[in-house]
Amino acid sequence: MGRLLHDQETLRVDLRQKILVAAERVQGVLLAVLVLGSAVCFGGAVWWFPPAVGGLAFLLVLAKLVQLLAEGRMPWLKSPLTLLGVLGLAVGVIQSAPLPAGWARRVSPIAQEVYATRTWSRLAQADDPEADRPPAAPVRSPATLDRAATVRWLMGAAVCLAVFWTVAHYVDRRGRLYFVWGSVVAGFVLNAAFLVVQLSGQAEGCFGVILPERGPRWGPSLDDVLSSPTPAALRRLEVARPVTGTGPGLERIASVPDRPYLFGTMMGGPGALLAMGSMALPMALAMALHLLAPRGSRERLGQRLGPSGHGGLALLLVGFLVVGAFLAGMMAGPRLCLPFAVALALVGLPAARGPGGRGASIGLTILVVLVLGLGAALVSAWPLVFGSQPPVSPVSWESARLAWAEGLLIVRDFPWLGSGFGSFATIHAYYKSLDPPAGFAASSLLRCGAEAGLAGLALLALGGLWSLWRLPASLKRVGSADRALALGLIGAVAGLGLWSALHWTVELPAVAIAASALGGTWNRWMAGGTDLFVERA
Repeated sequence: MGRLLHDQETLRVDLRQKILVAAERVQGVLLAVLVLGSAVCFGGAVWWFPPAVGGLAFLLVLAKLVQLLAEGRMPWLKSPLTLLGVLGLAVGVIQSAPLPAGWARRVSPIAQEVYATRTWSRLAQADDPEADRPPAAPVRSPATLDRAATVRWLMGAAVCLAVFWTVAHYVDRRGRLYFVWGSVVAGFVLNAAFLVVQLSGQAEGCFGVILPERGPRWGPSLDDVLSSPTPAALRRLEVARPVTGTGPGLERIASVPDRPYLFGTMMGGPGALLAMGSMALPMALAMALHLLAPRGSRERLGQRLGPSGHGGLALLLVGFLVVGAFLAGMMAGPRLCLPFAVALALVGLPAARGPGGRGASIGLTILVVLVLGLGAALVSAWPLVFGSQPPVSPVSWESARLAWAEGLLIVRDFPWLGSGFGSFATIHAYYKSLDPPAGFAASSLLRCGAEAGLAGLALLALGGLWSLWRLPASLKRVGSADRALALGLIGAVAGLGLWSALHWTVELPAVAIAASALGGTWNRWMAGGTDLFVERA
């Protein structure tokens, strides 16, 4: 009897171990598909991506729940960041729910006016300055001006929150941290490689060959171009083509979009690639410095990297850093390359204070920053040196400042709950001063203020203040041998944050998913976990 019970217990333990191993492998595969696959699949700005990513996120959460059931416990991270993400979803739900007339008038008087009178006094006064403000009838109305866009935003935000939560529990050792970071870095490397080929061969379209409406059926459409976060405008053809069989006098004007240059595998223009680079470059520098660090060994660099098998990976990372920094400098220009320089300096310079590896840290950091500046200087001097336009036009500083001013006007008119998550493209049409609609705010921080008002900015501020409060203690807990990885996490978060303030980031699904994976690792570290920097025995 005792032997039978022992055999049953052994079978139960073996089955539990198999379930845990299978659940962990499924999570790793799904995370790689979500992070790297979203970058490959046109940045997620394609018609079939939302249902696909929704199904993958559901399977990811299901695999995590199966693992927790097999373990028999639910570990809780001592961090409010997940709760703040849930509160962000709650703000979107409140925005899309019809509010009583009195509440709606106090929370969002412009939305109440639009829903009550089917017009907006701002538009009426633009046509007739003497027009009086129409009285708003007491009707129930939501705070968002585009409920469909807000619902779509909620679905995408739920996917990102699932990635954030899963990664925070998944990266419990250095191997998994390398796996998640490697997926982000690989997405940028792949796009950089395609961009080099495109520039050298003067090829257009995603992958250099796929143009919207001209590629395969699973490729992007013209609607995907217009909905992606990049300037695109519809132009009417000069000749009107008559429509046969619909009666006399009826004509149809065909419209075609002014398509932007599509970079690499992602739609969204240079902003998409630069947003990925703001995370990938500091991560790659941190991994390279971690591999080059002596960690107590007195052997030479070549002698240490050869037997360990890390020499090829270190060389690959250094080569990527040089090429990626040069391309980032060309696309960002001399002004907007500042976030990249700050992020790289936050990684490399403090890492030089560790034991050994000081020359490698300082030398590699200076090399990458100089190459970044060389790319920015070359694209600025291109017309003077070569007498033509550069192959990659950097982000316009003047257009960015104009977009910031327009975003501030929206924040002023929708101060409390904003105009609704995902509604910026709709509401910006009434504020823009240039012909091509941007579709994005040229600043994710301003867009958050415009779409979520003070409620959204308060959630961001709470998360930022808590992270700054926890940062000194978190750094003290990291050993000197693993400090480069912790600094890489700081540099990636700082680079993404600075670039989000100066340009757009998470408006493209691929960037949002990569940022959620980065946020999950940050959440685990801030909650007190340092196991993600060391390998489990």
